[in-house]
Amino acid sequence: MQGLAKGFMVLLAAFIFATPAVAMNINVNNTGDALIYPLYVALDGGWSTKLTVINTSQQHSTVAKLVVRSWKNSQELLDFLLYLSPADVWTGTLKYDPALGKVVMESTDDSCLVEIGVFASPTKPLYKDLAPTSDTSDNGFLGYVYIINAATNPAVTGPSLVAKPDIFKWYHGLTGGVSGAALPATVYPRNILTGYADIAWMGTASSFALKPVAVMNYNNQVWIDAGIETALAKLGQSSMGLVRLEDLLAKKTVSLPYYNSDAKGHSFHFFTFPTKIAGTTDKHGFWWDIGTDQPNSADDKARTCATASAKIFDTTEKFSVFSPSPVANMCSEIFWIEALPSIVPFPEGWINYTFTPVTAFYDREAGRVAPNPIVRNLHPPVIPFVVNVGPQGIFSLQTAWEGGDFNRYSAYDFKPGIDVPNVFVPGVDPVWSGWYTEPGLELTPY
Repeated sequence: MQGLAKGFMVLLAAFIFATPAVAMNINVNNTGDALIYPLYVALDGGWSTKLTVINTSQQHSTVAKLVVRSWKNSQELLDFLLYLSPADVWTGTLKYDPALGKVVMESTDDSCLVEIGVFASPTKPLYKDLAPTSDTSDNGFLGYVYIINAATNPAVTGPSLVAKPDIFKWYHGLTGGVSGAALPATVYPRNILTGYADIAWMGTASSFALKPVAVMNYNNQVWIDAGIETALAKLGQSSMGLVRLEDLLAKKTVSLPYYNSDAKGHSFHFFTFPTKIAGTTDKHGFWWDIGTDQPNSADDKARTCATASAKIFDTTEKFSVFSPSPVANMCSEIFWIEALPSIVPFPEGWINYTFTPVTAFYDREAGRVAPNPIVRNLHPPVIPFVVNVGPQGIFSLQTAWEGGDFNRYSAYDFKPGIDVPNVFVPGVDPVWSGWYTEPGLELTPY
């Protein structure tokens, strides 16, 4: 039954107005002090996404910031703070409101504010529409969300309920409530957050849970507030830095399964690139410093795209031979490909995507120009996943990948200048101690 998948694709095309062509560590245990939810869907026609954030500590309250961004240009659409008591759970839903013609965030959970001094409740819920985008083809019907643990109260309170106003008073008393001010080390955030996104479609009365990427030791070090844009790993905010985060997310190859039949439905391969906005804002990182790094608009555009060739297999080791091979040019923050007969000749199988590496990294802002490149991962930082839409409803499929050369090492081992044997640049290359350079080596002193 292609009708269900076609319905999903029609909604994407109709509402998004674009159809794309074909130290710190990522914690496999799914807890951390930053969470990246790679997709939310809030389309007209009954699509909604319920977000859940859990404080797994039974002793410490914590304050986290939630940020919603658009799918194409990663424009910030909404942000607010979460005030989580020990063992607390916050939930909120992104959904389309037909009366408003907009996507809204709804929550009755008292871990968030409706207004200053008033926490959400069933009688007074948070019901906030997303901000309009500057690009009309980039809207809030699709996007991604991340959570940054802002600060954790070192006081042990046990599993008893901590009043939300007390958490508010404690956090807003830090640094005098000055945004961007350095936090005292005693309140640095702990790796205690986890959660999931429950993406539902009323059309099939089905849903599936998409887990976020859990980043350990993101280590926010400044006071952050709602209403002020907070990019991922922005310079001066996180001790690990943008380069470290991008190295952890770098992928050489990605292997994604698919269905392509009336019986099973059709699979959508999604690729989320959550650090583009940070790089273009700070003029630093993978999306800014690649290529020749020339001060012209053509070079700026080139650095915002990732290119991958695709090799399509069925379930019997057969593969489709195209000349030339299919190539996906991925220029939006979230890019997707649908398994359709016009692209995929088999009813079931998997696709191997091989990303084209960049040749070198420079940093014009720090005076790092040829022939003195920064040594780091040459493959794009991306979160891949699969959504299948079919007669059984919607569900996700397992993904696999080969990471970059510097994917895995201890959160406490920062790269020596990133660029040994080249020159260390203060303010660009993070301070380091005892970093091991062997690719694939991981130390875990936790």
